Amino acid sequence: MFPLLVGFLAFLGASSISSLDSSYIKLTPSQSVVMSGESFYIEVYAYAHVPVNAIDVTLEFDEASLEVLSVDKGQSVLTLWTEEPTVEGNKITLSGGTYRRGFVGEHLVATVKAKAKGSGKAEFKVRDAILLAGDGSGKPVSLARNAEESTKSFVIYNQNDDPTTLQAALDVGISADIDGDGTVTLKDISTFMSAWYSGAARYDFNNDAKMNFIDFSIILARSFFRSAN
Repeated sequence: MFPLLVGFLAFLGASSISSLDSSYIKLTPSQSVVMSGESFYIEVYAYAHVPVNAIDVTLEFDEASLEVLSVDKGQSVLTLWTEEPTVEGNKITLSGGTYRRGFVGEHLVATVKAKAKGSGKAEFKVRDAILLAGDGSGKPVSLARNAEESTKSFVIYNQNDDPTTLQAALDVGISADIDGDGTVTLKDISTFMSAWYSGAARYDFNNDAKMNFIDFSIILARSFFRSAN
């Protein structure tokens, strides 16, 4: 019964992937909480829902918080590069193609090695992307703009910070700004603590249907971001 269930789930996963009607660029970091001075990796993937034989991608990063050390294209799905991967200021350009009709599915484009600087929150994202059809027309294919896949947030900490507390604040879309003034301050923390002890209100930041220590960690980390910038 268990192997049958696993097979069924795998089939559902494959069906959902094959049913996508848009291509996309996805960023996959080796870690999201990084100590200042530490190096880490960000893999750049391209998913093509139809054959694609050329891509042009511009990545953008927080130059004050992240330093790009190298861009590795050794295992890239691209076999012909119109130019070597370039890093200029806070932008990285990846431009190249493949033989024949191109590729379908998700494939590695490049691996970026970066180093964290300072402390606080940093972003690494896809600034722009073009994927061209491999049918000989040279037309751009439809491209999904998924913020969760194409923008990655990082917490950079130093020796005086607790990384386990900061980890909870990375969930995209989580807001701990209780009073709605655009930032998380001691006033928000005070309101949260009053609700914690009295049970008069629930502040469930991560939508797990309960107010617990995870939510406490999130609001502390959001306050850290404000004070670190």
